[in-house]
Amino acid sequence: MELKTEGYRLHKSSPLFLFIEAIKKSVIPLAIGIIGTSGDRQDFIILAIATVASIMTIIQFWFYHYWLEEDRLVVKEGILFKSLRQIPYERIQNLNIEKNPLHKLFKVATLQVESASGVKPEAVIRVIADQQVKFIQQTIKNKGISIHADNGQPVGVPINQVSTNSLYKMSNKDVATFGFISHKALVPIGIVFSILSQNDYYRDKFIGFMQKFVGDLHVELWGWSEWLLYGITFGIMTMLVIWLSSIGLAFLKLYQFTLNKEHKNLHAEMGLLTKITANIPIKRIQLIKIKHSPLHRYFRKVSIKMETAGGVTEQSGITMNWIAPLVSRVRGQQVISQIQPEVDWSKIQWKNLEQRAWKRIFKKIMLVILLAMVPLLYFYQWVGILPLSLAPIAFYYAKAYIAHAGYAVNKQVIAYRRGVFFHTISVVKIAKIQNISYMQTPFDRRNQMARITVDTAGSNPVTQDIDLHYLDKKKVLKIQEFLATEVSQSQFVW
Repeated sequence: MELKTEGYRLHKSSPLFLFIEAIKKSVIPLAIGIIGTSGDRQDFIILAIATVASIMTIIQFWFYHYWLEEDRLVVKEGILFKSLRQIPYERIQNLNIEKNPLHKLFKVATLQVESASGVKPEAVIRVIADQQVKFIQQTIKNKGISIHADNGQPVGVPINQVSTNSLYKMSNKDVATFGFISHKALVPIGIVFSILSQNDYYRDKFIGFMQKFVGDLHVELWGWSEWLLYGITFGIMTMLVIWLSSIGLAFLKLYQFTLNKEHKNLHAEMGLLTKITANIPIKRIQLIKIKHSPLHRYFRKVSIKMETAGGVTEQSGITMNWIAPLVSRVRGQQVISQIQPEVDWSKIQWKNLEQRAWKRIFKKIMLVILLAMVPLLYFYQWVGILPLSLAPIAFYYAKAYIAHAGYAVNKQVIAYRRGVFFHTISVVKIAKIQNISYMQTPFDRRNQMARITVDTAGSNPVTQDIDLHYLDKKKVLKIQEFLATEVSQSQFVW
């Protein structure tokens, strides 16, 4: 049957969700800024304007339409400045669904469509009925093959041929451990304290409380044992607050995290209050990243992420980049092998960087230390030489960096590992490489070294995950020639 092409409207509750989203993005940040300042009249005028502008956003409800054609999703929106976006089904990279308690109350969801075109979603449909979400999911999976009920309403089409393979499910213990390891609460706690510290009222209240608290403890009578005892107690209480808050945030985001393999797609779900569901074509995965910190190693776990083409960020849309937030090394290897069975992970043979490169790293660190000493020597005289005590640490770090770092290149993948305390392994399939860059700085030329970087459609230009440096120039040229040959002979799968 032909797909309905006259256009669908958003759900009748959509204006409420549009207004809430506008409030979150404009009014709330301004209100927080006012709390952190003196709160002059002009601040409240700006807040009022933002509120009115937020109310006006609900008008776009009447101007938002979308179509499901045989081979593409079409979205039309805008009041004065109209836009018409056509997204071929085969170009859709991820299909993410968000459902918070308010969504569940109205039996609706927010649908986000991603392609590989940029850092923003191709379309955010806020909001549509659950039934419509299922219909769009099935339509995209079938690339246009779907049906309608007798009343003309869309109906989801079950795909019996698609087998589901459970790859990973996160236990509550793992969620709590992840929160303990990640310390995610540090950022929001720091933001709250920063905002409150800028407000005269809250700052005076805090100072008054501390003065009374310290006065009641009679600090002036303390000896070193009291200072040590209370200092340790305060440190433990601070860490407990951070840990408990981080565990709470982990449960909000990762509760009942599950990852399934459905034919050629990954299906992931997670969230306590706000549930996020994502469908990610396996062929869209550009890079797999395995990370572990000292706490990861203590619990004998690793965290595994993926990068997909497009690079939508949390600021611009819903993101789903986890393969396994916390998993044992062996189980993690099994999950990755099931996702990319065509890669023989046993053939990845690690090679070391140039051993002499530790001297370059040590010199870099010492240069930073010496530059920091200049103002200290000027203002504090002999105290300024104290940073030199960091030289043994710099020596250890330089040696450890070269000892832990390594790379692997074969006909299937290129991989890079780095880090001293926080280790990261990044793996890219040869067929996903889009650009190979050879670079040589003046310091590289002096040491007969060079570096090579590899870009994919999902590469982060800031972190640059595959960046092989501190290698002999001849080795880099051989790697570049090998990769260029393999890439030219491999079939790129978008």
